[in-house]
Amino acid sequence: TSRFPFVTQAGYAVPFGDYTLEVVANDSLAPSRRDSVSFNISANAYPAGAWCSDLELCSTIKSSQKRDDPFFKNSLEVVPNPTLVFGVTARPVVFHYVELYNLDPVKTYTVKQLIIDPDGEVIREASKTRNFGARDAIEVGTTNVTSIFSGRYQFHVLVLDDSSQEIAKAEKTFYVYNPHLQVPSLTDPVFQEMELAGLSEERLTEEFQQARYLATEGEIEAFAEIISEDEKRKFLAEFWVNVENGESRHGPISRADYLERVEKTNERYPSMGKKGWRSDRGRIYILYGPPDEIDRYPSAGESKPYEIWRYHSIESGVEFIYINRWGFGDYELVHSTKRDELRNEQWQSYLR
Repeated sequence: TSRFPFVTQAGYAVPFGDYTLEVVANDSLAPSRRDSVSFNISANAYPAGAWCSDLELCSTIKSSQKRDDPFFKNSLEVVPNPTLVFGVTARPVVFHYVELYNLDPVKTYTVKQLIIDPDGEVIREASKTRNFGARDAIEVGTTNVTSIFSGRYQFHVLVLDDSSQEIAKAEKTFYVYNPHLQVPSLTDPVFQEMELAGLSEERLTEEFQQARYLATEGEIEAFAEIISEDEKRKFLAEFWVNVENGESRHGPISRADYLERVEKTNERYPSMGKKGWRSDRGRIYILYGPPDEIDRYPSAGESKPYEIWRYHSIESGVEFIYINRWGFGDYELVHSTKRDELRNEQWQSYLR
């Protein structure tokens, strides 16, 4: 579930180079329920001098001897937080983990942890002096974020030598949600961005495709030009804020309600390998919600099956008429009394 997400991980030893990583999830009880994500990664050669691994921000880190545990490394159980959302309501403490390499065993180092706000201001800083006594080591720590206002931040880990020169650095964006300090407003893009924090670039693109019924041509063209995952996330966050403020072509609707309609259309109106949200009935359901009345007419003689949907509260009452023209269950919209929708008073000619 969204409250207790399933988290796992796997590691692979690969030669230096560029790769595409694909992760596929299947429901063994419902094979049609399947999702996947893929992204490009690079395994780079080790640099000269001291360096550090990527920074991992975690739900928990604790001592462990379970070597067969997928989260075991260096005598620790390191459980990541893929959503990167922390705060009083879920994960009040940020656990960080980073590996350090090619150190001088006899030297003393200063390790700093910084939290930096979107304006570049350091709002939290901690440091410690350590002699690791080995060429390779790990840096682990905790930071309580329950007193930090909700928003998007950068977490930095810096390693300084005995002359205070930075020799290694790791950083990662994360999100804080503390409603007791700042009442969240859905009109603030940062809160929408937090909702999108756990989504991959592929899923962000898919969500905007699903939301294209609300988007202007300019927004569709602008999104198509975006390359980076972070920029797509920011664009989509601002897009949903505008939608919820009623600035879309079809009036205000929350992201949650819109995506719930998308899911219902996928369940009710798929056909010929096409997801329900791409169908004519799916589009109308997503934009206007469930109809007040549905009249279904099965095939009779040479007449093809069709449906009439009625909405009583739109423009003093409107109708949408769909016909299963080709016999594959894909009902096409052939006529509507709604303004700006397809209108064809001769729609009955398609029944034959």
